Amino acid sequence: MQVIRNGFLSLLALAALTLEGHAQTVVAALECDFPPASSDDWNMAAATLQYYVDPAGGWKVEQDSFSFDGPTNITIGGKDRAASLSITISRQSGKATKTLSSDRKSLTISGECRKMDSSGRKF
Repeated sequence: MQVIRNGFLSLLALAALTLEGHAQTVVAALECDFPPASSDDWNMAAATLQYYVDPAGGWKVEQDSFSFDGPTNITIGGKDRAASLSITISRQSGKATKTLSSDRKSLTISGECRKMDSSGRKF
């Protein structure tokens, strides 16, 4: 879920990427840090987010990256609005790019990701 309050976008948990019923298909559990970012329309607060790279949850697993493209909801001025979310994470460097788009507006930020646990596959 992503929330915009008084023009500020606070990134919270992304409900669409849960592990319920899909734990056996998870490729990586990542924690990503994103700095603050802004455009003429939005200001995005700094955030640390957890992503479970799960093909059953809409993630694409490529040789050199993980990516997610899909719908999400944001709240602007107390009203829920549909939005589009795009995330690409490099498996080599852990660099991430995230774009949120809604109503012909978009904001892109870059961040860095790391594995949440020491076991499992290297990204």
